[in-house]
Amino acid sequence: MNILIIHNYYSQRGGEDAVFENESKALEQLGHKVIRYSRNNKEIENYSLIKKIKFICSIFSSKKTKEDIKKIINENKIDIAHIHNIFPLITTAIYKVLKKNNIKVIQTIHNYRFLCINAFFYRNNKLCMFCAKGNFLYGIAFKCFKNSYILSTLYSVIIMINQKIFRNYIDGYISLTEFTKDIFIKYGYSENKVFIKDNGFIDNNIRRKKSGGYFLFLSRISQEKGIIFLLDFFKEFNQYKLIVAGSGDQIDFYKKNYDYPNIIFKGFVAGEKKNKLIQEAEALILPSVWYENYPISIIESFCCGIPVIGSNIGGISYIIEDGENGYLFETNNKVHLKEKIEKIYANYELRERLGNNARDFYLKRMEIFNNIKVLEKIYIKVINEK
Repeated sequence: MNILIIHNYYSQRGGEDAVFENESKALEQLGHKVIRYSRNNKEIENYSLIKKIKFICSIFSSKKTKEDIKKIINENKIDIAHIHNIFPLITTAIYKVLKKNNIKVIQTIHNYRFLCINAFFYRNNKLCMFCAKGNFLYGIAFKCFKNSYILSTLYSVIIMINQKIFRNYIDGYISLTEFTKDIFIKYGYSENKVFIKDNGFIDNNIRRKKSGGYFLFLSRISQEKGIIFLLDFFKEFNQYKLIVAGSGDQIDFYKKNYDYPNIIFKGFVAGEKKNKLIQEAEALILPSVWYENYPISIIESFCCGIPVIGSNIGGISYIIEDGENGYLFETNNKVHLKEKIEKIYANYELRERLGNNARDFYLKRMEIFNNIKVLEKIYIKVINEK
């Protein structure tokens, strides 16, 4: 197939960026022709004042996107287009151009942006689904996008006026778990257009090593990720060691207020340093307090054969099988988390069993080439749909 894959990169690299790259590469290795179209939010950082004003004006429908995609269509026969993210540079203009040229469109649902302007269903340290029914005035009132009335108004208007496009100009949606699928169906998306496919990940041939005796947090350091709960837990139960790997706007605040011998901040890690942290962890801990979709850190851990202890919320409970490849604990419940940590801590045989099951789960559902076979079937079904 000739596949046009589209993605708007984030300023800070995230899981969606990796999925876009991994799937594109795997499809090419399987013999498909992949045409990539991407923009990067880092462009905005270098804009002059005039260019920033022009950017705000183009955020509703990008002229550049229209011209770029028209050129790609004229130069290539496109069988299907697969979109990951369009905000804010690519814009909804992409759907209109593709529809006009009768090209079938697949959209991976990486977050809840079509139903929530901040994409998380989370504000002021609590879950919130006020806008999901289509009234995005709540998003403006609560300054849900970057705590700004101006930006919240912009995004609210964009999401609100494009609801018909999100529902009618997309031929198939890839939901990463049943949880997300159920939410989108509940709020008006056609059930027969929503497919389920796990995130795929290239096997890095990195395997579990002897435990270093610590638990690992590997993620963006922000409130919705449950970082405050986790730090408070390890502050209280200081017989356990926590390594925090990741970056975030408030990292200095957390370092200052949780300066304890058993809590170590490593900052952003990548490559061999990240691999080593995963390999030697007792387990990865994912204490999210929002409706997490499909965290890449779970896949990275499972790939290595490391179990994951995660809060029982959102998509996490559809990936972690309690007592099989890790453990689930009640969100924000220290007693429940302690029970799970006590089970696995210094228990070599249990870590081995859970880790082996995690690795098997990865090979079956997440390993990139097994995963891509599912994607190919979705492509074919959507292309053949009348």
